[in-house]
Amino acid sequence: MEKNLFWIIGAFIFGGLAIQVFIQLEPHYYVEALLSILVGAIIYFGLVVLSKKNRRSFLTGTGILAAAAIIMIFVSPYLAH
Repeated sequence: MEKNLFWIIGAFIFGGLAIQVFIQLEPHYYVEALLSILVGAIIYFGLVVLSKKNRRSFLTGTGILAAAAIIMIFVSPYLAH
């Protein structure tokens, strides 16, 4: 049941984000935004599958993702220039 709940939550989250792209963005940003959402969805669903199969790999993957997010907070202002 718990695993199915995460699949349903992910479907609502990423489905809602995809709908929001078409409602709020200009057409020339669609591909970029949808690609970003697709990558996020693949990572999310990969971690959901990994959480039940191998707990250590799940925690390692989540830790790497968190570290990358924290690093990008500080690095991204310099990438915009």
